Amino acid sequence: MSMPGLPTAALSRRDFFHCAACATAVGSLGVVPFAHAATNALQGKEAVHEFPYGAVRLTGGVIKQHYDHIHAHYLALDNDRLLKVFRQNAGLPAPGPDMGGWYDADGFVPGLAFGQYVSGLARIAAATGDTVAKAKVAALVDGFGKAMLVAKNPYAGPKAQEQWAAYVMDKYVVGLIDAYRLCGVEQARTLLPMIIDKCMPYISPVSRDRIGKVDPPYDETFVLPENLFHVADITGDDKYRAMAVHYMLDKEWFDPLAKGQDVLPTKHAYSHTIALSSGGQAYLHLGDPKYRKALENAWTFMEPQRFASGGWGPEEQFVKLHEGHLAASLKASVAHFETPCGSFADMKLARYLIRFTGQPVYGDGLERTLYNTILAARLPDSDGDYPYYSDYGAAGEKRYYQKKWPCCSGTLVQAVSDYVLNLYFHDDDALLVNMYAASEVTWDRPGGAVEVVQETDYPSKNSVRLTVRKPGNGAFAMKLRIPAWTKDATLLVNGKPQAVTPGTLAVVSRRWKAGDTLDLVIPQPLRTLPIDDRNPNLAAVMRGPVMYVGINPWTGIETQTIALPGTLEPMPNSDVAYRTQVGARNLVFIPYFNVDTERSTTYFKIA
Repeated sequence: MSMPGLPTAALSRRDFFHCAACATAVGSLGVVPFAHAATNALQGKEAVHEFPYGAVRLTGGVIKQHYDHIHAHYLALDNDRLLKVFRQNAGLPAPGPDMGGWYDADGFVPGLAFGQYVSGLARIAAATGDTVAKAKVAALVDGFGKAMLVAKNPYAGPKAQEQWAAYVMDKYVVGLIDAYRLCGVEQARTLLPMIIDKCMPYISPVSRDRIGKVDPPYDETFVLPENLFHVADITGDDKYRAMAVHYMLDKEWFDPLAKGQDVLPTKHAYSHTIALSSGGQAYLHLGDPKYRKALENAWTFMEPQRFASGGWGPEEQFVKLHEGHLAASLKASVAHFETPCGSFADMKLARYLIRFTGQPVYGDGLERTLYNTILAARLPDSDGDYPYYSDYGAAGEKRYYQKKWPCCSGTLVQAVSDYVLNLYFHDDDALLVNMYAASEVTWDRPGGAVEVVQETDYPSKNSVRLTVRKPGNGAFAMKLRIPAWTKDATLLVNGKPQAVTPGTLAVVSRRWKAGDTLDLVIPQPLRTLPIDDRNPNLAAVMRGPVMYVGINPWTGIETQTIALPGTLEPMPNSDVAYRTQVGARNLVFIPYFNVDTERSTTYFKIA
């Protein structure tokens, strides 16, 4: 079965990927088969590496509060309710209430986020050691697997199989990958080939581009490769690597980006950004430098597309630059950034680039996106209402999406579960401190285990203390990201000053011993960021990495000129709030992540 309007392959997709002469079939589509000996060799080079889940523990602050809340919320979702649509599809007993919204059999994309819920819970279980979350992951995989073994069709409703076959398969796959890798659920590894085999007859034989929010084709085949590369590693079967290469969106996306062509405008913002993660895995597995270059250039081209929050894509579409479209969107839309989905894609891109380059600019960007988008998203309720868009208009509100259980309910838990990956990286000889949050990191290295404790109330306060609890053999360096926006930052190593430069990594090389300390102070000056180059006097207020908004705005506030940030003064007895007087009115600014149900204004005419 093929998607409407797509060419029919001469060889069925089931036969193509599972026949004995797979290598010949792969070659017939122009994909070079891989030597089996190379299946587990990562060929692209990394400057630094991520820590595994479990090596970093959050110990306090706003990031941990959010992480813990999301952990509790998804752990409490009822298993029978989540599995009901799959059991119904298989003709099995299906207890529990309906999910409703997009998730049900007659919904927009039935069962759409199930795999992401499993993925996020598996990551949280691995990071926290929560055995109850681990057991939930195993139970969900078991229920899903039993339904899939019986079901003739892997999709729980016609809309999924006709329009979203690749999209949903990708979610199934990532859930099984994480259940196996992070929670040791062997059943998940066994299910992977079967699930892919059942889904492939419904998926386009070629990867087709997606333009804008509503133009067909909807299905996002070009996001499949990242997880297919992982499946190849898990199974040792190179046909999945061949599938990954086959679905790379090279002609329309990676090739022009690698050549320095800005092809972002008019493209669907989220799906193309998440596809860059497929480019990250392609670089690691294939060693082709074009994929790394494409990611670097995409980041550069995205910078002028960003709102002050770090978000992008009003109405889910990258805009044409130098025409004032971001400013115009403030009045034309309340859908300025597809928040949990976009945050997930943006932070993954930043981490890939940190891994490939070790450069602090990507840490600056990751930090801004984390604090102002995913951390600032409205918390979900108990019946499928989830945040979707951020609204940066003159009377912006944090709304739930109009349909229950939307796609962002899946990326919300995945993005938050990855908070622990953002803080630290390492190479063979150095620990990179990428973000500042109360936490502990354990680094297992040949010279002996290293443990470092970070104490801070950042970003409400400017000071950070790092203490070496266990030094191993002591022979390593510490690298601290000094944000480009700071001024007059200071660093003391055991009380002795060391020079630091904004926009660089401060490198401290010494023989460490238990109890050694680094005291970093990062001043966070107030500043403004214009919305775009056509409207330089329409700007948002920033303090360090955090976007500040005016709460409880009055009608017409967007037409008044206000001297920002110079007229702002701290609120009494507050570390985070500021105020100014506009005529007879008080205008109060707080971090966007502290806004709950108040209306807020992000952009102001500045003097």
